[in-house]
Amino acid sequence: MATLRCTSCGYAIPQEAFKGRESAPCPLCGRVSQAWVLPALTAGAGVNLAAPRPPSLPDDPPGPGDNVCFYNPERRATTSCSHCGVFISDAWAAQWGGETVCFKCLDNLRLKRQDSRFQSRRVLWDNIALLTTLAPFLLCIPLLLLGPVGVAFIAMCVMVSLITAPTGLGLAIFAWGKPRSLVPRGRGRVVWAGLLSLLQCAAWVVLFIALVSKNFD
Repeated sequence: MATLRCTSCGYAIPQEAFKGRESAPCPLCGRVSQAWVLPALTAGAGVNLAAPRPPSLPDDPPGPGDNVCFYNPERRATTSCSHCGVFISDAWAAQWGGETVCFKCLDNLRLKRQDSRFQSRRVLWDNIALLTTLAPFLLCIPLLLLGPVGVAFIAMCVMVSLITAPTGLGLAIFAWGKPRSLVPRGRGRVVWAGLLSLLQCAAWVVLFIALVSKNFD
């Protein structure tokens, strides 16, 4: 029998005290308590709480010469798995995208994260490529507040772009074919990362050629 503890004295108020009403006084101290009796407590009174069972597939035993289901030989195979190729019945088949897969392969895709639709997080390579390309110049912004003292540090940051520019270009090329954010978006970040890194690389090449030609002159 379900009981409710009185908040004042702790007495166990029986369930019958709330039958047909939402409040009842405590038999010991008289404090009124409110309670809502859920149907599960009255299941013995004839209330059927059993959830309806899902419809089951009709029996489909294999006939002479029919292929049998790999997972249930007592059922006739109606299709094959697009991943592992075994014959399966309708009870073991699942439509995943445009493919028909068995439940075992579907579970393997979920466990091994081989399908992008099962991924809950991704590495945003387009953001990494763009940040790598812009990092030296973003660091220059707070250094401008230092005035003349920050000029040397700004020059060092610009020199770092000699490394970050080709690195950002490589990351942009790598990120082009990679899955982007779980939220659908275009390749704008990859394009900007590639263009900015190319401009930086071209600037360094021009500067290097100018320095070399000046030394030969």
